[in-house]
Amino acid sequence: MTRHPHDARPIRLHGRGPAIPSAPAASTPRRRGRRLLATGLGAAVLAAVMTGCGPAGTPGSDNKPSTSPSGKSPSPKQPFATPILQQAWTTPPVTGDIMRAKLIGTWTTDTALYIGRGTGVTVLDQATGKQLGTIEPPEPGMSPCGMSEGLNKDGLGALAWLKGDPESTKANCDHITLIDTRDGNKARWTTTVAAVPLWGKPLTDDSTQLGFTGDVLAVRTANTVVGLRLDKSVAWTWKNPGTPTDTYVRNVGLAAGPDRLAVRLGTSHGADWTYDIAVLDAGGRQLAVTPMSLPEGGSVELLSGSPMTALVRPDPFDNVTPPELLVLSKEGAVARRIKLATAAGPAEPGRFSLLGGAEKFNIQLTDTAVFVTAGDTMSEAAPTQVAAFDLATGAHRWTRPVGTIIRPRFAGADQDAVYVLGGKSIADMPLYAYNAQSGERTQISTVKQPDNLLMLESMIIGRVPDGLTLVGEGSGPGASLFRAPTS
Repeated sequence: MTRHPHDARPIRLHGRGPAIPSAPAASTPRRRGRRLLATGLGAAVLAAVMTGCGPAGTPGSDNKPSTSPSGKSPSPKQPFATPILQQAWTTPPVTGDIMRAKLIGTWTTDTALYIGRGTGVTVLDQATGKQLGTIEPPEPGMSPCGMSEGLNKDGLGALAWLKGDPESTKANCDHITLIDTRDGNKARWTTTVAAVPLWGKPLTDDSTQLGFTGDVLAVRTANTVVGLRLDKSVAWTWKNPGTPTDTYVRNVGLAAGPDRLAVRLGTSHGADWTYDIAVLDAGGRQLAVTPMSLPEGGSVELLSGSPMTALVRPDPFDNVTPPELLVLSKEGAVARRIKLATAAGPAEPGRFSLLGGAEKFNIQLTDTAVFVTAGDTMSEAAPTQVAAFDLATGAHRWTRPVGTIIRPRFAGADQDAVYVLGGKSIADMPLYAYNAQSGERTQISTVKQPDNLLMLESMIIGRVPDGLTLVGEGSGPGASLFRAPTS
């Protein structure tokens, strides 16, 4: 069994038995989505749940429930102004190849929800959940392998495609299409990008990441990042530090912000890997390459391009060491390391496994703060917690309870409040607003029990103008939308 070079954690077989440490062979310069994920199918691996528990009384914490005396939200903004949200529609379960059914990403417009998986990209009507159509590949026999993180201001999104068998060792995610969601989802153009050959042979990858920065679309290949203008021309190409010396240094992550890009690099040292984060400006100029100092058995993942952040996690069997949030400066250096320790123990960021080994986490960021959850989700005595940390100083702002036997899930944030869904889909679920500065809690809505059982721990929550979307990360639950009752 092989591993992605960006994941140094042991493989656990279906959540049972001993961990099996493994690493990719240095002579095989590619990463394979199926092989990494084949053993991580259990909900325990996929869950965005809180499992850490630890000593109470972290300095600055306050575990007392807090609600607004007025009964109103501490300045929450739409879409959570309605007191009731109920399931408006749900799609059939996702079936088929469990690896290709993995989620790539989603886009939302005023009227539609786009869901990209390794099996295709579907377009749903937000009002009814009915399928409006699909985005067809540029050539027959192609399948999706990458999707931009959202749309740009003009409603443009980008998709990546590979041709032929996705499980072939020669599969290459190298076709890029620019989609105009405001013009009938028409393809403006399709082009190809390629990595720099390694050891005289093509270096391929079966997935990629795409993001808009400045006026370009940044495309990650195995060892380059290519900036494409919106007319398809190449604005710039950045090559990672391994290309001049023909060394196996692999790009294994990309996060795009308005004016900067972060690239996570993995360098092979036989059976071991080291990691760095390179930061580029919107013109493709390298600002810094920073080596990552990781705990034994730990890992690092890019979280966001704005604010530019990364997450360092300890060994998955270490229930004592808290994860750390790295805040990167505009110059690309690590400006701050924030230990995510709460009154309920180390923060538990959860993990959603997407196509090609990409990951998302149950962590909420704003320009000024990071919000995390912690606590034993099975405890009937100690409530799970939500905590806030200041990005500018690294200071712990507050820790507040959510509830007992609850798996808290973030449902968005703004500068005034962070929104947390607490509960289980077998019952009505409270939606709380926690004041971003004080942690003052107000229940602003009740999400009614859905008609079908939803595996919330494996569903990614999004916001639309009048409610919440829940999209399954892989095989199993499809998509659902919750909004105010219509009658």
